[in-house]
Amino acid sequence: MKLALLILAGGRSERWGKEKALVEVEGKPLLLHVLERLEGLSEERIISSKPGLGLEVRGVKLVEDFSEEKGAVIGLLSSLPQVRSEYVAVVACDHPRANREVLEKLAERAEGRDGAVPRWPNGYIEPLYAVYKTESLLKAVREAGGEKRLRKVLEKLDIVYVPVEELREADPQLDCFFNLNSPEDLPLLPPRRS
Repeated sequence: MKLALLILAGGRSERWGKEKALVEVEGKPLLLHVLERLEGLSEERIISSKPGLGLEVRGVKLVEDFSEEKGAVIGLLSSLPQVRSEYVAVVACDHPRANREVLEKLAERAEGRDGAVPRWPNGYIEPLYAVYKTESLLKAVREAGGEKRLRKVLEKLDIVYVPVEELREADPQLDCFFNLNSPEDLPLLPPRRS
């Protein structure tokens, strides 16, 4: 399977007081944590960011969102047309404990479907740590008619929802799903395990 990596780094970050992708965590920007942890997942790596963020990372294509509007759907609309691979791993920039093996397992489960999205026992899904068929996701976000909630957009797709328990072999503590939404989350950051 040809798989691209798309990191969404375009969201506003009022709670941080600066761009979340550039927030320093353990001595480096949050975005670099994600890139480093997912090294080797794909040769095709794309970052979707808000206009003027000024990011430059060697070997990574930067796509600026066409709008300053908030939301993952805007980032997907802006960047998915640039993806050449049949499938794309979509990861938000605020996952400092991203795990390549988890995404590889999701890619296996996505084969022949529109995507594979992790689901918690309570029904909560992780649409920004998932793998999708590029063409299907692009079509769905284009036809969303202004819908900004990715969860609603996914209802139109043939998604396999993968219980997070099935991903523990790759990430026993499921640290990859921890996301830093605000400075208050920093003390909760799981330790680096690998």
